[in-house]
Amino acid sequence: MPLKVLLIYPPDLHMIRTNVPSVVDEETGCYPPIGLLYVAAFAVRHTDSEVEVLDAQAEKLNYDQIEERIRRSGPDVVGIQTLTFTLCDAIMTARSAKKVSPEIKVVLGGPHVFLYPEETLSIPEVDYIILGEGEKSFADLLNRIRDGKSAAGLAGAGYRENGIPRYIFPEDFVADLDSLPHPMRELLPIKRYGSVLAQGNIVTTLISSRGCPFRCIFCDRPHLGKKFRFRSAANVVEEMKICRDLGIREIIFYDDTMTIRRDRVLEICRLLREQKIDVLWDVRAHINTMDAELLKQMRAAGCVRIHFGIESGNPDVVKALRKNVNLDRAREIFRLSRKAGIQTLAYFILGNPTETEKEIEDTIRYFLHLDADYVHIAAMTPFPGTELYRLGLEKGIIKKDYWREYAKNPTEDFAPMVWEEHFTAAELHEHVLRAYKAFYRRPSLIIRNLLRVRSLRELIKKARAGIKLITQ
Repeated sequence: MPLKVLLIYPPDLHMIRTNVPSVVDEETGCYPPIGLLYVAAFAVRHTDSEVEVLDAQAEKLNYDQIEERIRRSGPDVVGIQTLTFTLCDAIMTARSAKKVSPEIKVVLGGPHVFLYPEETLSIPEVDYIILGEGEKSFADLLNRIRDGKSAAGLAGAGYRENGIPRYIFPEDFVADLDSLPHPMRELLPIKRYGSVLAQGNIVTTLISSRGCPFRCIFCDRPHLGKKFRFRSAANVVEEMKICRDLGIREIIFYDDTMTIRRDRVLEICRLLREQKIDVLWDVRAHINTMDAELLKQMRAAGCVRIHFGIESGNPDVVKALRKNVNLDRAREIFRLSRKAGIQTLAYFILGNPTETEKEIEDTIRYFLHLDADYVHIAAMTPFPGTELYRLGLEKGIIKKDYWREYAKNPTEDFAPMVWEEHFTAAELHEHVLRAYKAFYRRPSLIIRNLLRVRSLRELIKKARAGIKLITQ
């Protein structure tokens, strides 16, 4: 008999907040849980399961409502996407499932599970875990559950045996990403998704590659590896066409660095123009992968915005972060982006290793003259699984492995630490606020953004976020 499967993106009612002003988290937007949609599509293709997806964040559900939705669905298996930031909510969602029926098999997967498999399996409500890229492992697990078989020996999965955690990391990453079915966006209420940067359109995310070859010490994506794996241009454009046919008019590429293969990006642009696929899109890119011709072709194919990680305006700090960015070249790429008609968003971090007051001022001066359309500024936070976190523990800047302690005993009052080498958390918070205000209070930027607004809805959305930010 086919299994009924409910995949849940838990609410953010007890979410760990990052070290940015609260308005940045609150007003950024709402994006679909694309990982769950990949898992759903693969399960539909490779099992006989009936699959539903519930995005509790998009639907703003509380736990009584989540429990009711689980009861209404009547699943045999509940799969929950688990980030370290949403661990408390993932556990509470698991409890909701077990409250509906102790017979429901609860499966947790996601980056947190990859980092802390034993700690996750110690959660009483968790029956199984999925490690790494979960499409195949989850489908294999469903087939074993359906057939009444054990998960023993299943690569990419874990379970408890007589109370003892048993798990096997996946043997390898997915080599041929074109072999994966497109994520099933139709399983979610697509009109609920949008972005503060968008032009008022329905927004979705799209992943055209996995893995990033760069070596930044603060990167927290270990479950995807460092080898760059990419989908073909034709496969990507096919998915963009599906999105357009669903009524989606803006796509945010969620790749770590979408532009590593220049020839592939140019081919995507060519196919979009030839097939007249009229969607807007934005990407994350590395300064070193960009040039004037590529920018021109991307804009002609609908690219409206590029996110660049610069991180610091001081070359010594950039080197300490292993960012591999030349600040003079970055200025030129931002100039060329503006010339091509593409908006830019620059990411910066304050309170980096070796950074003092002088270097923070260097960064503020730098981004004020960079002429980006938007900046995102955060206090440096050493995340679990990163080289920075390991260095912090070695040097004693981080006194204990507090992320692991949180994974063992998650509490709702948990707050992540910043890199307190030369600044306290309070001092860094003030520097971040000051930096945001220095950038967004400039009359020239306000006028530029007002002239760019296309609708009253977009104006209201951006004005609300801007007022909250500069008045904090």
